[in-house]
Amino acid sequence: MKIRLKAPAGLDSTGIYGKDGKEMPVGHEMDVADEPKGWAGRYDILSGGDSRGKVAVTGDGGGEAKTAAEVLAMANDTSVPFMTFKSAATKLLGEKTPASKADIVAALEDLATQP
Repeated sequence: MKIRLKAPAGLDSTGIYGKDGKEMPVGHEMDVADEPKGWAGRYDILSGGDSRGKVAVTGDGGGEAKTAAEVLAMANDTSVPFMTFKSAATKLLGEKTPASKADIVAALEDLATQP
């Protein structure tokens, strides 16, 4: 089963330590043989395992869609990770979103100039 670590309510770290003694970061994904029930509240199941009584993690973010101009601004913002930019672009461009940043920017510029 694949899980993603998260911080328990009210905390900002996982409190789960690896073999090297270092704390595993929030968002760390890993494959485990069985559900780590001792880590309750510190992970989400992404795939596999027993899903009875659990809510699926969809990752849709919920917020309003950005405009093409807003997503283009993300392309030039060095604090925005590429995958965050690509995800926002995919919401506008759909399945035909190009793979490279330059091609995505070109497609967004075309979209922004359409009436």
